[in-house]
Amino acid sequence: MRWIFSVMFFILSFGASAQQTIKADIGKTSVTYYMKHALHAWTGVSNDVNCIVQMNDKGDIEKVAATAKVRSFDSKNSNRDSHMMEVTDALTYPIISFYSTSIERNGSDLHVKGVLKFHGIEKPVTMQGKEVKNGSKRTITGEFVFLLEDFKIDRPSIFMVKTDNEVKVSFKVEL
Repeated sequence: MRWIFSVMFFILSFGASAQQTIKADIGKTSVTYYMKHALHAWTGVSNDVNCIVQMNDKGDIEKVAATAKVRSFDSKNSNRDSHMMEVTDALTYPIISFYSTSIERNGSDLHVKGVLKFHGIEKPVTMQGKEVKNGSKRTITGEFVFLLEDFKIDRPSIFMVKTDNEVKVSFKVEL
């Protein structure tokens, strides 16, 4: 786990002039995925997300990096979770990671571009977020969508009908 933070710190500090790097509160930070099948929809949640945020000297977010273990996602159905670990090759690719490449701010709205690494493949993603400040605390929420096929993941099937290719992801980061 220590190497993950080393990589995240390196990514954030490379060429940066920021004054402060903050580690998110693990107990209050989460990532949720939403998937659909013709018969039903479900979510999986990870509350074991490691995230660091780099702020500039004005206190604005400049960079973000986050990781989560595939096995940390809980859909409240152990059979489904086991099957997801199988189709995502979680033993070979145990970590999902993200790092930002640019963050644009419009008031409290954030437009974030970055790289998602999943199933051994890196792909650019764009997400919309919102930052809410409450005293010294900050909460950042947002969402994005990716396609399983972009990460060479065979879509799980139920009764020989595959799930939708699209996976919606939402996140909440507390600093």
